[in-house]
Amino acid sequence: MSESDVRSENRLKSEKSPYLKQHSHNPVDWYPWSQEALQKAKNEDRPIMLSIGYSTCHWCHVMERESFEDPEVARIMNDNFVSIKVDREERPDLDSLYMKAVQAMAGHAGWPLTVFATPEGVPFYGGSYFPPDDGYGLPSFKKVLLAASLAYRKNRERISVVTKDIGDLLARKSPALRIKLEAGLCDNAFEAARVFFDPVDGGFGRATKFPHSMFLKFLLKYSLRTGNNNALAVVKKSLTAMASGGIYDHLGGGFHRYSVDERWDVPHFEKMLYDNALLTGLYSAAHEATGVTLYKEVALETIAYLLREMRDEGGGFYSAQDADVDGKEGEYYLWGLDEVESILGAKRAESFRESFPMTEEGNCEGKNVLRINSAVKGLEAFPDDGIREMKAVLFKARMERKPPQTDKKIITAWNGLVITALSRAAAVFKDAVLLDHAKKCAEFILVSVVDGEGRLLRYHLNGSAAVKANLEDYALFGGGLASIYEASGEYRWLSEAKRIAERMTELFYDGTDGLFFDTGSDQEKLFVRELDLYDNDVPSGNSAAADLLLKVYCHGRSKRYRDMAEGILSSVEGIRDEPLSYGNFLFVLECFIEGKEDWGKHLRQAQDSIPQREAR
Repeated sequence: MSESDVRSENRLKSEKSPYLKQHSHNPVDWYPWSQEALQKAKNEDRPIMLSIGYSTCHWCHVMERESFEDPEVARIMNDNFVSIKVDREERPDLDSLYMKAVQAMAGHAGWPLTVFATPEGVPFYGGSYFPPDDGYGLPSFKKVLLAASLAYRKNRERISVVTKDIGDLLARKSPALRIKLEAGLCDNAFEAARVFFDPVDGGFGRATKFPHSMFLKFLLKYSLRTGNNNALAVVKKSLTAMASGGIYDHLGGGFHRYSVDERWDVPHFEKMLYDNALLTGLYSAAHEATGVTLYKEVALETIAYLLREMRDEGGGFYSAQDADVDGKEGEYYLWGLDEVESILGAKRAESFRESFPMTEEGNCEGKNVLRINSAVKGLEAFPDDGIREMKAVLFKARMERKPPQTDKKIITAWNGLVITALSRAAAVFKDAVLLDHAKKCAEFILVSVVDGEGRLLRYHLNGSAAVKANLEDYALFGGGLASIYEASGEYRWLSEAKRIAERMTELFYDGTDGLFFDTGSDQEKLFVRELDLYDNDVPSGNSAAADLLLKVYCHGRSKRYRDMAEGILSSVEGIRDEPLSYGNFLFVLECFIEGKEDWGKHLRQAQDSIPQREAR
């Protein structure tokens, strides 16, 4: 390390988070979120500049290169603010709270999240990515910094009004009026979502498209309960389109974050553990319901990717893989036509292009994102052995490239999703090995991602963990434990799920509202104690809690848990108007409506389907 590197190190150098460490050599005088930083802001009467992102975020990398590594920008920040850097995966409570604040102020938000707040941490302005110069319809980051600093120094009265309004908005409780839990809610949700369905390319919305895996999971269950073929058609059209498109990694398995176009051709290339866990479970269930070979292929290839590239030797799963390699997004996944011909040979390359069309000019940065030709005959039975062999050859060649960075945080909530997906796949595909992997992951969390008193922690990295787990961690991990029980019949896992559910209730339950807070009673008190109901990237803590409580009730008949789950579900008034934002809630509602007798039936079927074997 050079002398200049040593001089530029800031307080983030000793942090555990990979994202914070990425910024440890910025000339910005960064603080991690801490009482020290907040106290400094109060003592010096400075506003806080809060930057929230994560290690595999492409635009976070861009803003770091353009602004946080710029000495002039750093000087403005250091002279006028206490600058705090937060890893959203480490502190989802902070991310969620400030994300909602910026959405309320600006109408939209994303990562990197840029927030200006009072020394008490209450936001008064914010946005997402800001460019180094005026552009993209945005002012330069320097202008934003100077304007925020000036407003704080010269217009305190206006800032007081804004912060009070934001605080009141975020602290607002759910309405006392409860909705009636009936099948019509699910009918209405399907009809409302059809407005956003793309009948040509599948999925919901236009241009930028996300998988909406939780809502599709709801639609699949809804179609099976009601026999609604239109709902099943939406699911099949969407799953087939995604499995064919560039959002899916056809060589290595696994899904990228989202598509930047409506045809699923070109993705944003980062891979997140939660997306792949949710989609694995969805494709497994869809294969079970429809028998479509393509869905089985995608589910098993995605599992193979997770086991190969995302699994720690202890059994836990890493959080994400970067979109960039050496600052170039998608570089690892793109192919030139000449390159494919040199690897496969001209004749085989021509055959390959019949299934995966490619051009000289490419469809992304002068190269090609692989996607299946939608005109391929028998697409739902794709691929054949010849295509598999050519894919394997190209994958082997790709493995010689410099790979994207992997964030090796083992996040409790997201591992709970993987445990559930593996357990479900084990039952669908009658594969006891997959169940072994689910059990090993669960054992790792139970032993290594807890503190000395047995309280769950948020994540594990490099041999240790420190941050306390939130509601989503308890609920999703508990749901994973219950899923192992449903697939194996081994009571030990149900017992652990009950213990997690009970501890979750002790730490997070709000007895007055009947909902769960996102943070525990033993965690840091922020200016608002959030109680989130939206199913965003992962199931909300409350929808996951309702799911866990219903599962425990169904297998243990504790009416208290059923009543708590019903209380959560009946509080989600927005389920009628914004169905795509409540996909997991709708799925849990389907389970509630379906009737508890079916839980026992599904449990016996799952256990009978997996060959008995000694646990590893």
